[in-house]
Amino acid sequence: MLTAIVFPSLVKRFIQRVAGRIARRSPRAAEQMEKLLAGVDRAHDCMVAFGSPKGLLTLLLAIVISAPSHANKLLAGYVTMRILGIPADFTDILLLQTLISFLLYFAPTPGGSGLAELTSAVVMSVYVSRDLTPSYTLIWRFINSYATVIVGSLIFWYWLRRGLIGREEHVGLS
Repeated sequence: MLTAIVFPSLVKRFIQRVAGRIARRSPRAAEQMEKLLAGVDRAHDCMVAFGSPKGLLTLLLAIVISAPSHANKLLAGYVTMRILGIPADFTDILLLQTLISFLLYFAPTPGGSGLAELTSAVVMSVYVSRDLTPSYTLIWRFINSYATVIVGSLIFWYWLRRGLIGREEHVGLS
């Protein structure tokens, strides 16, 4: 993947050569290789455009725009504690939530049901008393999962109603 990002033309030529050899062996394979090569051409155009100044600016904007997604996960603990009236240092809670998010990348899914809640309760037990842990966990899970799904569904529904089919952008350097 890194090679395709750094050297898109090299990867394109390699795939074209392999596809050409496969296509010469069978007419049926030739049809499939034509489709593959059309996809490779499109991917190549996208990678070249991505490496341009405009593409790099788009990457930077995408990183900035993704901040709300990460803010939701990282601020859920602090917001939950404020809802429950528990005083806490913002930076400490942010770091603990970052630890929880990192640990959850290693959780087995599916089947890791309850692991996020357990991890959050254990890590946050420094601040959250035992009697408030169920309330903390419930509010934390709502903010992390259900609120995100609700907001995302509303945005997606808006996009569907507005109509995005046929509005694909042309990829180019101009």
